[in-house]
Amino acid sequence: MSDSESSVSTDEPRYRIGAVCRLTGISQHVLRVWEKRYGVVEPLRSETDRRLYRESDIHRLSLLKALVDRGQAIGSIANLDNGTLEQRLQQAEVALKPGVTVEKPVLVLFGESLIASREDCAMSETFSLAGHYDNLPEYTAEKPVKRLDVAVIEWPSLQVDSAVEITRYANRLNARHLILVYDYAPRAALRRLTNERITALRSPLDIAALEAVIAWRFGLVTRPADSSEPAMGVIPSRKFNDRELAYLATQSPAIACECPMHLAQLISKLVHFEAYSAECESRNVEDAALHSYLYNTTSRARNMMERALIRVVELENLSMPPDN
Repeated sequence: MSDSESSVSTDEPRYRIGAVCRLTGISQHVLRVWEKRYGVVEPLRSETDRRLYRESDIHRLSLLKALVDRGQAIGSIANLDNGTLEQRLQQAEVALKPGVTVEKPVLVLFGESLIASREDCAMSETFSLAGHYDNLPEYTAEKPVKRLDVAVIEWPSLQVDSAVEITRYANRLNARHLILVYDYAPRAALRRLTNERITALRSPLDIAALEAVIAWRFGLVTRPADSSEPAMGVIPSRKFNDRELAYLATQSPAIACECPMHLAQLISKLVHFEAYSAECESRNVEDAALHSYLYNTTSRARNMMERALIRVVELENLSMPPDN
């Protein structure tokens, strides 16, 4: 730290933004967006206008990062105090403890066109498919499942006045959540129908979007057994910062191999899209689920590319940039 920066120092240590990003796992781009858009922390400024962070800032940022990694939107937690953040994190950690299993939600499909999705639904690791029925009378004629968490219903045309019939449908099914698969719907109908119990998804039914909605609605965090890859909902921290990626990209001419350059560029683009997906404003529940899915998927892709780059660095015996 320079003399000009030490002029603002007290007994509490001060950290530059690079150190904060290494300590918290938050990229500089995301941290700046969080500060500007949500005011998550207010860093000090040195005489040379550099950001300087307190240990209390790092603690708060670490709490926020841990919760975002577990699927919570930064916009919904940015204004919470540290005590509330710690409480939420403790609750989220329960699902991650070894030996703790999360029971999959039970799902039933209703509608002739949804038969095309039956096979994919049966293979889902997010929910359990209990059956497919052309209509409600067919379902009630049999002995219904004891616990129905999600009813996915084919509803080609949603209208504002459909709410009464859909609510009646929900009560008869006694389902915790309804997902309506529609072809046509005015915005007014979507605004009125989308709530904590009902989600509308456009036809054809996309299994990834369906899984994202269910995982978000039911707060699922799953970890695949015997896998080194992070599970959906658990965001892996970065293995290379921007400076390291730029440095490795320049090593290709020296080793007559362009793999480091291409991998570094791919990772940089994934980092930027990851941040973009995390910060996208959601207009409705469908948007929120989609952005959550994109954020998780991009993070996993970035993690895979980072592991590939680590292997290239080891095999080519590449150096890393010296610390500042």
